[in-house]
Amino acid sequence: MLVLRELAERRNVRGVNSFRLIGRLLVITSLVVAGCGSSSNPSNPSNNAAAVAGAKEADAGVKEEAGPSAPDAGGEFAPDAAPVDTTAIPNLPANTWQYVPIQGAMCRDGSPTGIGVNVNPGSKNLMIYLEGGGACFNAFTCAANPATFGMTEFTTRLGGTAGDQGVFSRTDTANAMADWNFVYIPFCTGDVHAGNKLDATVPGVTGKQQFVGYANVTRDLARIIPTFPGLDKVLLTGVSAGGFGAAANYPQTAKAFGSVPVYSLDDSGPPMADPYAPSCLQAQWAQTWGFDKTVLADCGSDCKDPTNYTIDATMHTAKMYPKIPFGIVEDTDDGVITLFYGFGAGMCTALIPTQLTADTFTAGLLDSRMRLAALPNVGGFIFQGTVHTTLGGASFDTRTAGSGDAATVKLTDWVATLINSGTVTNVGP
Repeated sequence: MLVLRELAERRNVRGVNSFRLIGRLLVITSLVVAGCGSSSNPSNPSNNAAAVAGAKEADAGVKEEAGPSAPDAGGEFAPDAAPVDTTAIPNLPANTWQYVPIQGAMCRDGSPTGIGVNVNPGSKNLMIYLEGGGACFNAFTCAANPATFGMTEFTTRLGGTAGDQGVFSRTDTANAMADWNFVYIPFCTGDVHAGNKLDATVPGVTGKQQFVGYANVTRDLARIIPTFPGLDKVLLTGVSAGGFGAAANYPQTAKAFGSVPVYSLDDSGPPMADPYAPSCLQAQWAQTWGFDKTVLADCGSDCKDPTNYTIDATMHTAKMYPKIPFGIVEDTDDGVITLFYGFGAGMCTALIPTQLTADTFTAGLLDSRMRLAALPNVGGFIFQGTVHTTLGGASFDTRTAGSGDAATVKLTDWVATLINSGTVTNVGP
């Protein structure tokens, strides 16, 4: 999750550099926080619970339904919600990024949004990638979080060579998804793609916030599924906020695709239990973003504690799909996530986060691995460093993990094993 967008572009975010950056952003916050929200009151997006009610357990770990179908247009839609478009996206050029507005999907400020699509007509596989870009749950974080995504932002993100790096590269022979179809889901809702709460308020932030990332994905799927019929495999992935979002949206995505297997790959969105992800922080996310309608609703009785649920939600999903691989990519001292979880300091009362040390963050990763050890379909690629996110950039080809007696493993090989064989391993400390 990119709590501070500028941090994602830096490699040294600790010590003096870290505090200088925080100081700069505090100044920025004081200047722009009034514009972080919007007083607009747009039409309500989908609250479609019927389409995302959870997954039925199947022995094969794949859905029992005969095939994919568009999400149900019933359920908890608000009466004045925009209709859900369930038609295939027409006239998509081959191997070219195209921006597609999605009816009823909106950003945090209420502005309309869409998705990016890049098709390979010869492929029967699809990668759905959720963008990173921060979070909005207090004045500090909202000031650094994007609140809109339209054609201009699409061109900036995916124009030129930006849309042909990392897992999007069609020329990289090491990229297991090089010849796949691609869908890019932008992040402009401030809720790690996992919320469903309209007209929310955040202390210190002006205006109403539309935390509807999960509801947007429901609407996105309604267009994606008829656009790609007859698929063999789907990969749901994302980085930072998108990594958390890929995990949060897995149940509704798997259900929507029916019998088509949906694999999961989370980059830099590590689930952690309290005290590493403090319970006050988890409670704040759930309340601010409306997780009672999304993550906690999907998890049901497996998430007994609404203040300490991230690991339980991961375990719930993996148990529901025992033959599906769930991969997590992270490093031992992620300079952004250590700040993000640091907002839990002082029972979540501190304006400035207390950055987790490398030792504490690594302990959190290993604690998560221990908690998930009983699930052979969950594995992590943990490498040494302070960087944040890998899949979307050039370092995807060079990232390695393992040291000492353990053999060095390339991330591209680890991902290829997950994609091609449906198995996942633990690599790193």
